[in-house]
Amino acid sequence: MKPRKLKRKKKQPANGSRGAEADRYFAQATEHKRQGRLAEAETLLRRALKKNPDHAEALNNLGNLLFENGENTKALTCYRKAADLLPGNHEILYNYATALGQSGRLSEATAILRDLLSPNPDNYRVAASLGVFLHDLGRLEEASSYLEKALALKPDYFEAHRFLALIFRDQGDLEAAVHQLRKSLKQRPDNALAWYLLSRYKKFKDPEDSDLASIHRLLAGSELPAEDRIFLSFSLGKIYDDLGHYPEAFSWYRQGNSLKRGSLGRTAGQTGFKLREITRVFTPDLFSRLSGCGTDSLLPVFIVGMPRSGTTLVEQIAASHSSVFGAGELKKLRDLTLELAESAGGSSTYPDCLHKIAPSRLNNLAKRYIQELATGLPGDITRVTDKMPTNFSHLGLIRLLFPKAQIIHCRRNPLDTCLSNYFQNFEEGNECSFSLDDLALYYRKYEALMAHWREVLPGGFLEIDYEDLVTNFETKAREIISYLELDWQESCLSFFKTRRIVHTSSDWQVRQPVYKTSVERWRNYEEFLEPLREGLAKKSPLY
Repeated sequence: MKPRKLKRKKKQPANGSRGAEADRYFAQATEHKRQGRLAEAETLLRRALKKNPDHAEALNNLGNLLFENGENTKALTCYRKAADLLPGNHEILYNYATALGQSGRLSEATAILRDLLSPNPDNYRVAASLGVFLHDLGRLEEASSYLEKALALKPDYFEAHRFLALIFRDQGDLEAAVHQLRKSLKQRPDNALAWYLLSRYKKFKDPEDSDLASIHRLLAGSELPAEDRIFLSFSLGKIYDDLGHYPEAFSWYRQGNSLKRGSLGRTAGQTGFKLREITRVFTPDLFSRLSGCGTDSLLPVFIVGMPRSGTTLVEQIAASHSSVFGAGELKKLRDLTLELAESAGGSSTYPDCLHKIAPSRLNNLAKRYIQELATGLPGDITRVTDKMPTNFSHLGLIRLLFPKAQIIHCRRNPLDTCLSNYFQNFEEGNECSFSLDDLALYYRKYEALMAHWREVLPGGFLEIDYEDLVTNFETKAREIISYLELDWQESCLSFFKTRRIVHTSSDWQVRQPVYKTSVERWRNYEEFLEPLREGLAKKSPLY
Protein backbone atom coordinates (compact mmCIF):
# COMPACT_ATOMS: atom_id res chain seq x y z
CA MET A 1 0.00 0.00 0.00
CA LYS A 2 1.43 3.36 -1.03
CA PRO A 3 1.02 6.72 0.72
CA ARG A 4 -1.21 9.30 -0.89
CA LYS A 5 -0.33 12.82 -1.95
CA LEU A 6 -2.12 15.46 0.08
CA LYS A 7 -4.00 17.96 -2.07
CA ARG A 8 -4.01 21.41 -0.66
CA LYS A 9 -7.52 22.16 0.54
CA LYS A 10 -7.05 25.04 2.89
CA LYS A 11 -4.49 27.80 2.93
CA GLN A 12 -2.31 27.59 6.02
CA PRO A 13 -1.38 30.58 8.13
CA ALA A 14 1.84 31.92 6.70
CA ASN A 15 4.30 34.56 7.67
CA GLY A 16 4.03 37.20 4.95
CA SER A 17 6.37 36.89 2.02
CA ARG A 18 8.11 33.81 3.47
CA GLY A 19 4.76 32.02 3.49
CA ALA A 20 4.09 33.05 -0.08
CA GLU A 21 7.52 31.79 -1.14
CA ALA A 22 6.85 28.48 0.62
CA ASP A 23 3.57 28.14 -1.27
CA ARG A 24 5.33 28.84 -4.55
CA TYR A 25 8.03 26.24 -3.90
CA PHE A 26 5.33 23.75 -2.88
CA ALA A 27 3.41 24.31 -6.13
CA GLN A 28 6.60 23.91 -8.19
CA ALA A 29 7.49 20.73 -6.32
CA THR A 30 4.06 19.30 -7.02
CA GLU A 31 4.53 19.86 -10.75
CA HIS A 32 8.01 18.31 -10.73
CA LYS A 33 6.65 15.27 -8.89
CA ARG A 34 3.83 14.93 -11.43
CA GLN A 35 6.39 14.87 -14.24
CA GLY A 36 8.59 12.31 -12.47
CA ARG A 37 11.43 14.68 -11.53
CA LEU A 38 11.68 13.43 -7.98
CA ALA A 39 15.06 14.91 -7.01
CA GLU A 40 13.94 18.37 -8.09
CA ALA A 41 10.64 17.92 -6.24
CA GLU A 42 12.44 17.00 -3.03
CA THR A 43 14.76 20.02 -3.30
CA LEU A 44 11.81 22.37 -3.74
CA LEU A 45 9.86 20.85 -0.85
CA ARG A 46 12.86 21.37 1.41
CA ARG A 47 13.06 24.99 0.27
CA ALA A 48 9.37 25.41 1.07
CA LEU A 49 9.93 24.02 4.56
CA LYS A 50 12.91 26.27 5.10
CA LYS A 51 10.63 29.22 4.44
CA ASN A 52 7.74 27.77 6.44
CA PRO A 53 8.65 24.81 8.70
CA ASP A 54 4.96 24.35 9.56
CA HIS A 55 3.82 23.75 5.97
CA ALA A 56 1.86 20.52 6.60
CA GLU A 57 1.26 19.72 2.93
CA ALA A 58 4.97 20.06 2.13
CA LEU A 59 5.83 17.84 5.10
CA ASN A 60 3.35 15.21 3.94
CA ASN A 61 4.59 15.21 0.35
CA LEU A 62 8.23 15.18 1.42
CA GLY A 63 7.35 12.21 3.60
CA ASN A 64 5.93 10.49 0.53
CA LEU A 65 9.15 11.02 -1.44
CA LEU A 66 11.30 9.78 1.43
CA PHE A 67 9.04 6.77 1.94
CA GLU A 68 9.22 5.83 -1.74
CA ASN A 69 13.02 6.15 -1.52
CA GLY A 70 13.15 3.69 1.39
CA GLU A 71 13.99 6.33 4.01
CA ASN A 72 11.24 5.30 6.41
CA THR A 73 12.66 6.89 9.55
CA LYS A 74 12.82 10.33 7.93
CA ALA A 75 9.41 9.85 6.35
CA LEU A 76 7.88 9.05 9.74
CA THR A 77 9.30 12.28 11.17
CA CYS A 78 7.65 14.28 8.38
CA TYR A 79 4.30 12.54 8.72
CA ARG A 80 4.29 12.86 12.51
CA LYS A 81 4.91 16.60 12.38
CA ALA A 82 2.32 17.06 9.61
CA ALA A 83 -0.23 15.14 11.69
CA ASP A 84 0.48 17.41 14.67
CA LEU A 85 -0.11 20.46 12.48
CA LEU A 86 -3.32 19.12 10.93
CA PRO A 87 -4.78 16.78 13.57
CA GLY A 88 -7.40 14.42 12.24
CA ASN A 89 -6.38 14.84 8.61
CA HIS A 90 -7.31 11.53 6.97
CA GLU A 91 -4.64 11.44 4.25
CA ILE A 92 -1.76 12.34 6.55
CA LEU A 93 -2.80 9.76 9.13
CA TYR A 94 -3.20 7.13 6.42
CA ASN A 95 0.30 7.87 5.14
CA TYR A 96 1.68 7.82 8.68
CA ALA A 97 0.06 4.43 9.33
CA THR A 98 1.43 3.06 6.06
CA ALA A 99 5.00 4.10 6.93
CA LEU A 100 4.64 2.73 10.47
CA GLY A 101 3.52 -0.61 9.10
CA GLN A 102 6.34 -0.75 6.57
CA SER A 103 8.77 -0.01 9.41
CA GLY A 104 7.53 -3.01 11.39
CA ARG A 105 5.53 -0.95 13.90
CA LEU A 106 2.42 -2.90 13.09
CA SER A 107 0.45 -2.42 16.30
CA GLU A 108 0.69 1.37 15.98
CA ALA A 109 -0.24 1.21 12.30
CA THR A 110 -3.32 -0.94 12.85
CA ALA A 111 -4.51 1.27 15.73
CA ILE A 112 -4.46 4.36 13.48
CA LEU A 113 -6.18 2.54 10.62
CA ARG A 114 -8.95 1.30 12.93
CA ASP A 115 -9.53 4.88 14.08
CA LEU A 116 -9.69 6.02 10.45
CA LEU A 117 -12.09 3.26 9.43
CA SER A 118 -14.52 3.69 12.31
CA PRO A 119 -16.17 6.92 11.03
CA ASN A 120 -15.60 5.93 7.37
CA PRO A 121 -16.54 2.22 7.14
CA ASP A 122 -16.83 2.36 3.33
CA ASN A 123 -13.21 3.34 2.75
CA TYR A 124 -11.95 0.26 0.89
CA ARG A 125 -8.35 1.49 0.85
CA VAL A 126 -8.13 1.77 4.64
CA ALA A 127 -9.91 -1.57 5.08
CA ALA A 128 -7.44 -3.28 2.74
CA SER A 129 -4.41 -1.67 4.41
CA LEU A 130 -5.69 -2.79 7.80
CA GLY A 131 -6.03 -6.30 6.40
CA VAL A 132 -2.47 -6.20 5.06
CA PHE A 133 -0.93 -5.21 8.39
CA LEU A 134 -3.07 -7.68 10.35
CA HIS A 135 -1.74 -10.29 7.92
CA ASP A 136 1.78 -9.21 8.80
CA LEU A 137 0.91 -9.61 12.49
CA GLY A 138 -0.17 -13.19 11.77
CA ARG A 139 -3.83 -12.53 12.55
CA LEU A 140 -4.98 -14.18 9.36
CA GLU A 141 -8.69 -14.60 10.01
CA GLU A 142 -9.13 -10.98 11.03
CA ALA A 143 -7.00 -9.89 8.07
CA SER A 144 -9.21 -11.90 5.72
CA SER A 145 -12.36 -10.20 7.00
CA TYR A 146 -11.00 -6.71 6.24
CA LEU A 147 -9.67 -7.71 2.83
CA GLU A 148 -13.04 -9.27 1.97
CA LYS A 149 -14.71 -6.06 3.15
CA ALA A 150 -12.48 -4.07 0.81
CA LEU A 151 -13.40 -6.35 -2.09
CA ALA A 152 -17.10 -6.05 -1.29
CA LEU A 153 -16.67 -2.29 -1.62
CA LYS A 154 -14.40 -2.48 -4.69
CA PRO A 155 -14.41 -5.92 -6.40
CA ASP A 156 -11.57 -5.03 -8.79
CA TYR A 157 -9.16 -3.86 -6.06
CA PHE A 158 -6.21 -6.05 -6.95
CA GLU A 159 -4.18 -5.47 -3.79
CA ALA A 160 -6.97 -7.02 -1.72
CA HIS A 161 -7.12 -10.05 -4.04
CA ARG A 162 -3.35 -10.34 -3.86
CA PHE A 163 -3.15 -10.34 -0.08
CA LEU A 164 -6.07 -12.73 0.29
CA ALA A 165 -4.09 -15.08 -1.96
CA LEU A 166 -1.06 -14.56 0.30
CA ILE A 167 -3.16 -15.51 3.33
CA PHE A 168 -4.20 -18.77 1.67
CA ARG A 169 -0.55 -19.36 0.82
CA ASP A 170 0.47 -18.74 4.44
CA GLN A 171 -2.13 -21.29 5.49
CA GLY A 172 -0.51 -23.78 3.14
CA ASP A 173 -3.47 -23.84 0.75
CA LEU A 174 -1.88 -23.05 -2.60
CA GLU A 175 -4.98 -24.25 -4.47
CA ALA A 176 -7.10 -21.62 -2.71
CA ALA A 177 -4.41 -19.00 -3.38
CA VAL A 178 -4.56 -19.78 -7.11
CA HIS A 179 -8.38 -19.66 -6.98
CA GLN A 180 -8.25 -16.19 -5.40
CA LEU A 181 -5.90 -14.97 -8.11
CA ARG A 182 -8.29 -16.30 -10.74
CA LYS A 183 -11.00 -14.12 -9.20
CA SER A 184 -8.81 -11.08 -9.73
CA LEU A 185 -8.08 -12.18 -13.31
CA LYS A 186 -11.80 -12.27 -14.02
CA GLN A 187 -11.84 -8.59 -13.13
CA ARG A 188 -8.62 -7.86 -15.04
CA PRO A 189 -7.52 -10.69 -17.34
CA ASP A 190 -4.52 -8.63 -18.46
CA ASN A 191 -3.06 -8.28 -14.95
CA ALA A 192 0.52 -9.49 -15.44
CA LEU A 193 1.32 -9.49 -11.71
CA ALA A 194 -1.64 -11.80 -11.04
CA TRP A 195 -0.41 -14.20 -13.73
CA TYR A 196 3.10 -14.03 -12.25
CA LEU A 197 1.86 -14.91 -8.76
CA LEU A 198 -0.34 -17.67 -10.14
CA SER A 199 2.65 -19.18 -11.95
CA ARG A 200 4.57 -19.20 -8.66
CA TYR A 201 1.85 -20.91 -6.65
CA LYS A 202 0.84 -23.48 -9.24
CA LYS A 203 2.88 -26.52 -10.26
CA PHE A 204 2.68 -26.96 -14.02
CA LYS A 205 2.70 -30.49 -15.46
CA ASP A 206 1.04 -30.15 -18.86
CA PRO A 207 2.65 -28.25 -21.78
CA GLU A 208 -0.88 -27.77 -23.17
CA ASP A 209 -2.06 -26.01 -20.00
CA SER A 210 -4.53 -23.23 -20.86
CA ASP A 211 -2.83 -20.86 -18.38
CA LEU A 212 0.41 -21.20 -20.30
CA ALA A 213 -1.41 -20.35 -23.53
CA SER A 214 -3.07 -17.32 -21.88
CA ILE A 215 0.30 -15.94 -20.74
CA HIS A 216 1.77 -16.37 -24.22
CA ARG A 217 -1.22 -14.56 -25.76
CA LEU A 218 -0.90 -11.69 -23.33
CA LEU A 219 2.84 -11.41 -23.92
CA ALA A 220 2.27 -11.21 -27.66
CA GLY A 221 0.48 -7.87 -27.26
CA SER A 222 2.35 -5.05 -28.94
CA GLU A 223 1.32 -2.37 -26.41
CA LEU A 224 2.34 -4.32 -23.30
CA PRO A 225 4.24 -2.19 -20.74
CA ALA A 226 7.82 -3.21 -19.98
CA GLU A 227 6.97 -4.09 -16.36
CA ASP A 228 4.29 -6.52 -17.54
CA ARG A 229 6.72 -8.13 -20.00
CA ILE A 230 9.11 -8.67 -17.09
CA PHE A 231 6.44 -10.37 -14.95
CA LEU A 232 5.29 -12.60 -17.81
CA SER A 233 8.82 -13.55 -18.90
CA PHE A 234 9.66 -14.70 -15.38
CA SER A 235 6.32 -16.53 -15.29
CA LEU A 236 7.20 -18.50 -18.43
CA GLY A 237 10.66 -19.25 -17.10
CA LYS A 238 9.15 -20.83 -13.99
CA ILE A 239 6.51 -22.75 -15.95
CA TYR A 240 8.99 -24.25 -18.42
CA ASP A 241 11.27 -25.14 -15.51
CA ASP A 242 8.34 -27.01 -13.96
CA LEU A 243 7.87 -28.83 -17.26
CA GLY A 244 11.56 -29.74 -17.49
CA HIS A 245 11.97 -27.74 -20.71
CA TYR A 246 15.21 -26.17 -19.53
CA PRO A 247 16.42 -24.38 -22.70
CA GLU A 248 13.03 -22.66 -23.04
CA ALA A 249 13.01 -21.83 -19.34
CA PHE A 250 16.46 -20.25 -19.46
CA SER A 251 15.56 -18.29 -22.58
CA TRP A 252 12.56 -16.71 -20.84
CA TYR A 253 14.51 -16.07 -17.64
CA ARG A 254 17.23 -14.39 -19.70
CA GLN A 255 14.65 -12.17 -21.39
CA GLY A 256 13.04 -11.23 -18.06
CA ASN A 257 16.39 -10.43 -16.50
CA SER A 258 17.53 -8.36 -19.48
CA LEU A 259 14.34 -6.29 -19.36
CA LYS A 260 14.54 -5.89 -15.59
CA ARG A 261 18.18 -4.84 -15.63
CA GLY A 262 17.42 -2.32 -18.36
CA SER A 263 14.63 -0.82 -16.26
CA LEU A 264 16.97 -0.17 -13.31
CA GLY A 265 19.14 2.39 -15.07
CA ARG A 266 22.14 3.50 -13.04
CA THR A 267 21.30 1.23 -10.10
CA ALA A 268 21.69 -1.96 -12.17
CA GLY A 269 24.45 -4.18 -10.87
CA GLN A 270 24.93 -2.31 -7.59
CA THR A 271 25.98 -4.52 -4.71
CA GLY A 272 24.54 -2.41 -1.92
CA PHE A 273 27.66 -2.69 0.23
CA LYS A 274 31.07 -1.05 0.18
CA LEU A 275 33.65 -3.80 0.58
CA ARG A 276 36.69 -1.52 0.81
CA GLU A 277 35.13 0.82 3.38
CA ILE A 278 33.76 -2.00 5.54
CA THR A 279 37.04 -3.89 5.72
CA ARG A 280 38.95 -0.66 6.40
CA VAL A 281 36.65 0.49 9.23
CA PHE A 282 35.82 -2.76 11.01
CA THR A 283 39.17 -3.77 12.43
CA PRO A 284 40.26 -5.32 15.73
CA ASP A 285 41.20 -1.80 16.86
CA LEU A 286 37.64 -0.54 16.32
CA PHE A 287 36.11 -3.47 18.19
CA SER A 288 38.60 -2.94 21.02
CA ARG A 289 37.90 0.81 21.23
CA LEU A 290 34.13 0.32 21.29
CA SER A 291 34.03 -2.82 23.41
CA GLY A 292 31.42 -2.58 26.13
CA CYS A 293 28.98 -0.69 23.88
CA GLY A 294 25.50 -1.85 23.06
CA THR A 295 23.33 -4.27 25.01
CA ASP A 296 23.93 -7.86 26.11
CA SER A 297 20.41 -8.89 25.08
CA LEU A 298 20.06 -12.33 23.49
CA LEU A 299 16.70 -11.42 21.94
CA PRO A 300 17.88 -10.67 18.38
CA VAL A 301 19.13 -13.50 16.17
CA PHE A 302 20.54 -12.64 12.75
CA ILE A 303 20.37 -15.14 9.89
CA VAL A 304 22.49 -13.96 6.97
CA GLY A 305 24.01 -15.10 3.71
CA MET A 306 23.49 -14.69 0.00
CA PRO A 307 19.83 -14.47 -0.97
CA ARG A 308 18.57 -17.97 -1.87
CA SER A 309 21.15 -19.69 0.32
CA GLY A 310 18.76 -21.34 2.81
CA THR A 311 18.09 -18.45 5.18
CA THR A 312 14.31 -18.95 5.02
CA LEU A 313 14.61 -22.66 5.83
CA VAL A 314 16.91 -21.96 8.78
CA GLU A 315 14.53 -19.32 10.14
CA GLN A 316 11.55 -21.66 9.76
CA ILE A 317 13.35 -24.36 11.74
CA ALA A 318 14.18 -21.87 14.50
CA ALA A 319 10.70 -20.30 14.49
CA SER A 320 9.14 -23.73 14.98
CA HIS A 321 10.51 -23.57 18.54
CA SER A 322 8.06 -22.19 21.09
CA SER A 323 10.61 -19.64 22.34
CA VAL A 324 11.43 -18.18 18.92
CA PHE A 325 9.51 -15.62 16.89
CA GLY A 326 10.41 -15.45 13.21
CA ALA A 327 10.23 -11.78 12.20
CA GLY A 328 11.35 -12.31 8.61
CA GLU A 329 13.38 -9.76 6.67
CA LEU A 330 13.60 -6.61 8.78
CA LYS A 331 15.02 -3.31 7.54
CA LYS A 332 15.93 -2.03 10.98
CA LEU A 333 19.70 -2.37 10.58
CA ARG A 334 19.66 -0.45 7.30
CA ASP A 335 17.70 2.33 9.00
CA LEU A 336 20.26 2.39 11.82
CA THR A 337 23.12 2.94 9.36
CA LEU A 338 21.29 6.00 8.02
CA GLU A 339 20.80 7.33 11.56
CA LEU A 340 24.45 6.78 12.40
CA ALA A 341 25.51 8.81 9.38
CA GLU A 342 23.18 11.62 10.49
CA SER A 343 24.63 11.46 14.00
CA ALA A 344 28.03 12.26 12.52
CA GLY A 345 26.61 15.56 11.31
CA GLY A 346 26.56 14.52 7.67
CA SER A 347 30.35 14.89 7.43
CA SER A 348 30.84 11.20 6.64
CA THR A 349 28.79 8.26 5.46
CA TYR A 350 28.39 4.83 7.01
CA PRO A 351 30.59 3.04 8.02
CA ASP A 352 33.24 5.81 8.20
CA CYS A 353 30.95 7.73 10.55
CA LEU A 354 31.64 5.14 13.28
CA HIS A 355 34.97 6.86 13.91
CA LYS A 356 33.01 9.89 15.14
CA ILE A 357 30.19 8.16 17.03
CA ALA A 358 30.08 8.40 20.82
CA PRO A 359 29.61 5.08 22.65
CA SER A 360 26.50 6.53 24.32
CA ARG A 361 24.89 6.89 20.89
CA LEU A 362 25.48 3.21 20.13
CA ASN A 363 24.06 2.28 23.51
CA ASN A 364 20.90 4.28 22.90
CA LEU A 365 20.39 2.82 19.43
CA ALA A 366 20.84 -0.71 20.72
CA LYS A 367 18.37 -0.22 23.57
CA ARG A 368 15.77 1.32 21.26
CA TYR A 369 16.19 -1.52 18.78
CA ILE A 370 15.54 -4.10 21.49
CA GLN A 371 12.52 -2.17 22.80
CA GLU A 372 10.96 -2.02 19.34
CA LEU A 373 11.77 -5.68 18.69
CA ALA A 374 10.15 -6.76 21.96
CA THR A 375 6.95 -4.75 21.50
CA GLY A 376 3.90 -6.99 21.33
CA LEU A 377 5.78 -10.26 21.77
CA PRO A 378 4.18 -13.10 23.76
CA GLY A 379 5.77 -13.58 27.16
CA ASP A 380 7.36 -16.94 26.28
CA ILE A 381 9.44 -15.56 23.38
CA THR A 382 13.15 -15.20 24.15
CA ARG A 383 14.56 -15.01 20.59
CA VAL A 384 13.47 -13.01 17.53
CA THR A 385 15.03 -13.86 14.18
CA ASP A 386 15.86 -11.31 11.50
CA LYS A 387 16.62 -13.15 8.28
CA MET A 388 17.47 -10.23 6.02
CA PRO A 389 20.16 -12.11 4.03
CA THR A 390 22.21 -9.06 3.10
CA ASN A 391 22.77 -8.18 6.73
CA PHE A 392 26.02 -10.07 6.15
CA SER A 393 27.38 -6.62 5.31
CA HIS A 394 26.37 -5.37 8.79
CA LEU A 395 27.92 -8.07 10.98
CA GLY A 396 30.41 -5.58 12.39
CA LEU A 397 27.64 -3.20 13.44
CA ILE A 398 25.66 -6.13 14.89
CA ARG A 399 28.60 -7.06 17.11
CA LEU A 400 29.00 -3.46 18.31
CA LEU A 401 25.31 -3.10 19.17
CA PHE A 402 24.60 -6.67 20.34
CA PRO A 403 27.86 -8.29 21.48
CA LYS A 404 26.13 -11.53 22.57
CA ALA A 405 23.61 -11.85 19.75
CA GLN A 406 23.68 -15.11 17.81
CA ILE A 407 24.51 -14.94 14.10
CA ILE A 408 23.88 -17.80 11.66
CA HIS A 409 25.58 -17.64 8.27
CA CYS A 410 23.97 -19.75 5.54
CA ARG A 411 26.08 -21.03 2.65
CA ARG A 412 25.19 -22.83 -0.58
CA ASN A 413 26.94 -23.98 -3.73
CA PRO A 414 27.87 -20.77 -5.63
CA LEU A 415 26.40 -21.95 -8.94
CA ASP A 416 23.10 -22.98 -7.33
CA THR A 417 23.00 -19.75 -5.33
CA CYS A 418 23.61 -17.45 -8.27
CA LEU A 419 21.29 -19.35 -10.61
CA SER A 420 18.48 -19.26 -8.04
CA ASN A 421 18.94 -15.50 -7.71
CA TYR A 422 18.88 -15.14 -11.49
CA PHE A 423 15.53 -16.93 -11.56
CA GLN A 424 13.90 -14.48 -9.10
CA ASN A 425 12.13 -11.28 -10.07
CA PHE A 426 13.00 -9.43 -6.87
CA GLU A 427 10.60 -6.57 -6.17
CA GLU A 428 13.27 -4.43 -4.53
CA GLY A 429 16.97 -4.67 -3.82
CA ASN A 430 19.28 -7.35 -5.22
CA GLU A 431 20.02 -5.18 -8.25
CA CYS A 432 22.96 -7.41 -9.12
CA SER A 433 20.76 -10.48 -9.64
CA PHE A 434 19.62 -9.65 -13.18
CA SER A 435 22.93 -10.43 -14.89
CA LEU A 436 25.19 -13.48 -14.54
CA ASP A 437 28.26 -11.24 -14.73
CA ASP A 438 26.94 -8.97 -11.98
CA LEU A 439 26.02 -11.98 -9.85
CA ALA A 440 29.50 -13.46 -10.15
CA LEU A 441 31.12 -10.19 -9.05
CA TYR A 442 28.66 -9.78 -6.18
CA TYR A 443 29.29 -13.33 -4.98
CA ARG A 444 33.06 -12.80 -5.00
CA LYS A 445 32.67 -9.61 -2.95
CA TYR A 446 30.36 -11.39 -0.53
CA GLU A 447 32.91 -14.20 -0.08
CA ALA A 448 35.70 -11.69 0.51
CA LEU A 449 33.65 -9.88 3.16
CA MET A 450 32.72 -13.10 4.96
CA ALA A 451 36.43 -14.04 5.01
CA HIS A 452 37.11 -10.66 6.65
CA TRP A 453 34.44 -11.25 9.31
CA ARG A 454 35.91 -14.67 10.14
CA GLU A 455 39.20 -12.95 10.93
CA VAL A 456 38.04 -9.91 12.92
CA LEU A 457 34.55 -10.49 14.33
CA PRO A 458 34.43 -10.99 18.11
CA GLY A 459 32.42 -14.02 19.09
CA GLY A 460 32.31 -15.52 15.62
CA PHE A 461 29.14 -17.05 14.18
CA LEU A 462 27.58 -20.39 13.24
CA GLU A 463 27.89 -21.46 9.60
CA ILE A 464 25.34 -23.81 8.05
CA ASP A 465 25.76 -25.33 4.58
CA TYR A 466 22.47 -25.82 2.75
CA GLU A 467 23.56 -29.11 1.21
CA ASP A 468 24.54 -30.47 4.64
CA LEU A 469 21.28 -29.23 6.15
CA VAL A 470 19.02 -31.05 3.70
CA THR A 471 21.17 -34.21 3.78
CA ASN A 472 21.63 -34.44 7.57
CA PHE A 473 18.53 -32.55 8.58
CA GLU A 474 17.96 -33.57 12.19
CA THR A 475 21.64 -33.25 13.10
CA LYS A 476 21.90 -29.75 11.68
CA ALA A 477 18.51 -28.67 13.05
CA ARG A 478 19.63 -29.71 16.53
CA GLU A 479 22.89 -27.78 16.00
CA ILE A 480 20.90 -24.63 15.18
CA ILE A 481 18.69 -24.89 18.28
CA SER A 482 21.69 -25.69 20.48
CA TYR A 483 23.53 -22.63 19.14
CA LEU A 484 20.52 -20.53 20.16
CA GLU A 485 20.99 -21.92 23.69
CA LEU A 486 17.51 -23.45 23.72
CA ASP A 487 16.28 -26.90 24.67
CA TRP A 488 15.43 -29.15 21.77
CA GLN A 489 11.79 -29.44 20.62
CA GLU A 490 10.57 -32.05 18.12
CA SER A 491 8.40 -29.39 16.44
CA CYS A 492 11.58 -28.08 14.78
CA LEU A 493 11.66 -31.23 12.62
CA SER A 494 8.14 -30.47 11.36
CA PHE A 495 8.96 -26.87 10.41
CA PHE A 496 6.70 -27.09 7.33
CA LYS A 497 3.65 -27.36 9.62
CA THR A 498 4.49 -24.12 11.45
CA ARG A 499 1.98 -21.43 10.52
CA ARG A 500 3.76 -18.11 10.29
CA ILE A 501 4.15 -15.35 7.73
CA VAL A 502 6.94 -15.82 5.18
CA HIS A 503 7.61 -12.76 3.00
CA THR A 504 10.32 -14.10 0.74
CA SER A 505 10.78 -15.73 -2.63
CA SER A 506 11.03 -19.06 -0.74
CA ASP A 507 7.51 -18.71 0.65
CA TRP A 508 6.05 -21.89 -0.80
CA GLN A 509 9.14 -24.06 -0.29
CA VAL A 510 9.00 -23.79 3.51
CA ARG A 511 5.49 -25.30 3.39
CA GLN A 512 7.07 -28.55 2.16
CA PRO A 513 9.10 -31.20 4.01
CA VAL A 514 12.86 -31.17 3.39
CA TYR A 515 13.69 -32.01 -0.21
CA LYS A 516 16.98 -32.30 -2.06
CA THR A 517 15.92 -31.39 -5.60
CA SER A 518 17.47 -27.91 -5.31
CA VAL A 519 20.92 -29.40 -4.70
CA GLU A 520 22.99 -29.13 -7.90
CA ARG A 521 20.01 -27.74 -9.77
CA TRP A 522 22.52 -25.79 -11.84
CA ARG A 523 23.29 -28.97 -13.81
CA ASN A 524 19.96 -28.58 -15.65
CA TYR A 525 21.32 -25.32 -17.07
CA GLU A 526 25.02 -26.17 -17.34
CA GLU A 527 25.26 -25.31 -21.03
CA PHE A 528 24.24 -21.69 -20.29
CA LEU A 529 26.44 -21.02 -17.27
CA GLU A 530 29.92 -20.57 -18.67
CA PRO A 531 29.84 -16.75 -18.11
CA LEU A 532 28.94 -17.40 -14.48
CA ARG A 533 31.70 -19.97 -14.04
CA GLU A 534 34.26 -17.61 -15.55
CA GLY A 535 33.09 -14.72 -13.42
CA LEU A 536 33.26 -16.70 -10.19
CA ALA A 537 36.78 -17.93 -11.04
CA LYS A 538 38.25 -14.48 -11.71
CA LYS A 539 41.12 -13.31 -9.53
CA SER A 540 40.92 -9.61 -10.39
CA PRO A 541 40.88 -7.09 -7.52
CA LEU A 542 37.46 -6.44 -6.00
CA TYR A 543 37.95 -2.85 -4.88
